[in-house]
Amino acid sequence: MSRQLLAALADPERLKLYASIVRFGDATEAAAGKAGQKHLARLIKAGLVEPLPDGSFKADASVFQEALAAETQGEEQGVPKELRPFFAEGRLRSMPMRPAVRHELLAYLVRTLFEENHPYTEPEVNQRFTTVHDDSAMLRRYCVEGGLLRRTKDGASYQAA
Repeated sequence: MSRQLLAALADPERLKLYASIVRFGDATEAAAGKAGQKHLARLIKAGLVEPLPDGSFKADASVFQEALAAETQGEEQGVPKELRPFFAEGRLRSMPMRPAVRHELLAYLVRTLFEENHPYTEPEVNQRFTTVHDDSAMLRRYCVEGGLLRRTKDGASYQAA
């Protein structure tokens, strides 16, 4: 689920306000005062609530469907099921401790980020790895040591093995 949706619903008062709008379409009491108006504005900004012309509000459940679809879409982009726990929002969040799983994850990254028989400079390799993780040097080193990327002796060129 998107961070904005979670943040909007993380406050107990805002959650209570949202529940009131879902149940009754009314936020008059809960949105009274400066704090209530601020909570209401946050719900509107997150797309959870839509003001109607008559002054009432409508809870829009489609934002949850869209957030779920976006999360599911990331899963459908080819990340193997056993590797999904290491990713969040398209980014590698942790490295597997078990060597076999780590090798499988690195092999997946090399398959998806690099073309076979195409030479890459070190900055190009770093740039590709940075799209999934901030420590490109670690990923590059693991891939070279694991035989997934070949590096020329002078370190000027890399190629998917």
